[in-house]
Amino acid sequence: MNVKTTAISKAPLCKSLTIPDTQRVFVVGDLDGNYAKLQAELSKVHFNAEEDVLISLGDIIDRGPDSATLVEYFQAIGAHVVLGNHEHMMMESLMSRDTFALRLWTQNGGKWHQGASVQTLLTLCRWFIKQPLAIKLEYKGHTIGISHTLPVTWSWETMPGNTEACVWPLLWDRERFTKRKHNINHGVDFSVHGHNSTPECIWIGNSYHIDTGRFGSPTVINLSDTIDAFKQRN
Repeated sequence: MNVKTTAISKAPLCKSLTIPDTQRVFVVGDLDGNYAKLQAELSKVHFNAEEDVLISLGDIIDRGPDSATLVEYFQAIGAHVVLGNHEHMMMESLMSRDTFALRLWTQNGGKWHQGASVQTLLTLCRWFIKQPLAIKLEYKGHTIGISHTLPVTWSWETMPGNTEACVWPLLWDRERFTKRKHNINHGVDFSVHGHNSTPECIWIGNSYHIDTGRFGSPTVINLSDTIDAFKQRN
């Protein structure tokens, strides 16, 4: 990977999270800077920000017009967020002045930053650096892994000991998805990911991939329903 990890190495690696069974938990795939599409999908499931929990799989920003608006919304409702490769490119571009990252970011949807204020960009970066690469969630008797993507072989119990070593496998890797390869996904019952565009959500082993945004609308899953679907598969 040619994008450096100078800035993102300071981000947390994995957050442990336990959510009461009585709460509804929704997970949303890549949003690509489109606030209206997120709100349309949340409306369909009657999302209540005061009672329900929302988890984002990263790539909140870029391509669409609402990168800053989406982050402000997530902050306002206390959403849980894992970082994606687009957040990585932004942080390295602006925080560690990685010229390769800046060129790559600008070519892949990051051009919006040229019209944003310095204060807005700094505020976004400072918030992103506090977000983890992964979440290990306990919910309804299940352990669920949450990250932007996942490599072919992974153990949620014995992750590498530092954030830098996990940037490629959890933010960039596509082999599990493109080759439909599932070797090991230890330490969780199942996991949920974005990053890899798909016209419909698909299971690869015990990993669930929901990045449908490029094919129309982002997917918002009710995690309780996904747990039921997982149990039916097994």
